[in-house]
Amino acid sequence: MKLVVAFLACLAGAVSLGYAQQTPAIEIAFPNQLVRGQTTLVHIAIPSREMFTGAEVTPAAGVRVTGVANFKRSELSQNVAWWDVTLEVAADAAPGPRTLVLLTANGRSTPAPLVIPAHVPRIADLRVAQASPQTIDVQFSATDDSNDLGEQPYVWFTVTCGGEPTVGVVRGARMGGGVRASIPRPGPAACDLELRASDAQKIDSNTLKVRVP
Repeated sequence: MKLVVAFLACLAGAVSLGYAQQTPAIEIAFPNQLVRGQTTLVHIAIPSREMFTGAEVTPAAGVRVTGVANFKRSELSQNVAWWDVTLEVAADAAPGPRTLVLLTANGRSTPAPLVIPAHVPRIADLRVAQASPQTIDVQFSATDDSNDLGEQPYVWFTVTCGGEPTVGVVRGARMGGGVRASIPRPGPAACDLELRASDAQKIDSNTLKVRVP
């Protein structure tokens, strides 16, 4: 009996140690492209109950972390916590890859890849053209110095209508200097919508936000 008890105690200790040493792993970080000269809000999904105290970007030159906030706790979102990290990128930041980690009191998460592209499409003047319980039709202006935005650019979106954020992508339609897109609406309640477009080189634009009544 003593042998069995001792074995179980050792097993429990090994399991506890395994959980303690498990590194929180970032599953999603978006947008993963940072625009020079702008502030970017990066949304992070991570299956962890850790309370993260900060974030770190490597290489750090030209990028400053100005905020880390818990958007939704894991117990309220199918064991996946949502965090928002605010990053300020200098206008003269060097293009190239970066990594982002969340920091705890005793360690850090796995890294998520980011990139600062040499050029980005620019979008502006986002407005809701029409909204129904099923879809949100939007329109925005778009310019791209490389002239490769295409006639049907990808439009990436995050829409929150009172529940968990819905993330997806649709094809937009170029109309002169603008783009129209139809975004699926996850519910009839008022929504917060943010979106960006990407060109043929898969370079993302800046992100715009709009409230949908």
